[in-house]
Parts: sequence; structure tokens; C-alpha cells
Amino acid sequence: MTTTLKLIRNLILIVGLILITQCAGDSQNVSSRNTSKNGQLGSIDINIWGEGTEITDSGLQLMDNPVGMLKLMDGEQDNDSVLVIAVHGYQSQGYEWITGLKHLAKNYGSLFFFRYDWLRCPDQIGFDLAAEVENLSRQGDYKRIIIFGHSYGGLVTTFAAAQLGKLEADIHVIAAPLSGFPQLLDQCGSLKYDSDDKLIYPEWASSIRLIQHKTVHSQDGAFRDLASDPQDIALPFFQIQELPPTMDGHRLGHNWSVTWVLDQHIGKPHRY
Repeated sequence: MTTTLKLIRNLILIVGLILITQCAGDSQNVSSRNTSKNGQLGSIDINIWGEGTEITDSGLQLMDNPVGMLKLMDGEQDNDSVLVIAVHGYQSQGYEWITGLKHLAKNYGSLFFFRYDWLRCPDQIGFDLAAEVENLSRQGDYKRIIIFGHSYGGLVTTFAAAQLGKLEADIHVIAAPLSGFPQLLDQCGSLKYDSDDKLIYPEWASSIRLIQHKTVHSQDGAFRDLASDPQDIALPFFQIQELPPTMDGHRLGHNWSVTWVLDQHIGKPHRY
């Protein structure tokens, strides 16, 4: 082999090694963005999120995280005795959660966001959610568990309810099509329906309190074109709350129902 060919071959090898190293480094940066090297849960400081015109970017920052639990921190706030978990909806862009989560983080030190793959069926995701909740409950001395599930996430949390055993939990389902939503569920063969073609959920323990927050059918952009309200279903709700048609003078629709419920929960109500 001539000297020139040897130089060319060595140059190609060097360039290849550089590219491989860079790719590996980029991959490591992405995977460790919210997950520490010792395997602990990922976390994010909610103070990096902007408001107003920045809320869309903040929502994308929230959703641009790996599947699983993400701990939401308000600076150096310590854990407390209440475990709070938020579960997003189908194709969520995250912005609907930003204001409410920032307010929750000021009141609760153990706040988590459950990120999942919405192409999977809600009963399957519900099993994963319940396992994550049980894992967190074993790690902390929690006296109470609160879960907020919005839209498709409401189905997920309702399926998870039966898997939580005798844990003490309040599950808030917000603008959730609990009776079913054919366009999303047609491929889910494991789901069961009653004679009225409404979803059947496994029974949950009496220690689980399910609270439904219903939007006005005609005001909800996700449901108003449907002949019947997919929020209507006969379940043993601890409470049913009918949300108003407006919030702060504007239409209270599918996504802003999250802000209404989360703020109301901490005693920060909005006007109609």
C-alpha cells in the first residue's frame, strides 16, 4: 500500500471515530437530560417556565421529556406528605398544564408529571401509571395521594384506580371521555363495553375517591361535534363537578379546564 493510500485510510478512520464519539455524546446528553446517572427520576425546575406568550414554549419543554415520571421542583422545596401526580391527554402540547402546575408546585413539594405514549391503549397505560404510583409511595412517607388526569389521561387514571389497591387516593378526571371515544379506542381490543356501548372499568377500592370535572358539552372543542357527551357515564363517583362555560370572561373549553381545576384545588379560584 502506498504512503498516500495509507494516509487517506487513516484520515477516514480518524473522521469516523470523531463522528461516532460526537453521536454517542449527543445521545448521552439527550438521555441524561432529565435522568441522573444514578438512575433516579428526572426532574425539572418549574421556574424556567415562562408565562404569557412564552407559555407555548414552556408546554413543549414539559412534553419534551422521556416516558415515565418527571419530578417538578420549585427551586429547593423539600418533599412533603402529599404525593401529587399530573397525567396529560392525547397529543398534548403541554401548555394547558403550565399555569396550574406552577401554582401546585408552590403548595406541594412532591409534584410529578406522568409522561406516556398516547398511541397505547388507556388500560395498558393505566397499569404503568399504577406501578409508578406504588413505587413512589414506597419511597416516601406519604399520607395522601392526589392524581389529576386530563382528557385521555382521565381514562388512564380511571383504569389505574383499580390497580392502586388500598392506597388512599383522590383521582380527579378532567374533561375526560370516560364513556369512550371511538376514533382513539378502535384498536384497543382489550377494552370492554356495556349494552349502551360505554366503557366498563374495573372496580376500585373504597379508599380511592374518583372526582369527575365535566366541561359543558357545547363549549368543549374536543366533544361539541359529537352527538352525545362522552363524559356521561354511570360510575361510583365520589363527586361530580360541572364546570362553568366561561373562565375569566373567556370560553372554558377542553384545555383550560385544567387550569380551572388545579387552581380551584389550591383555593385560587377564577371568575366566570
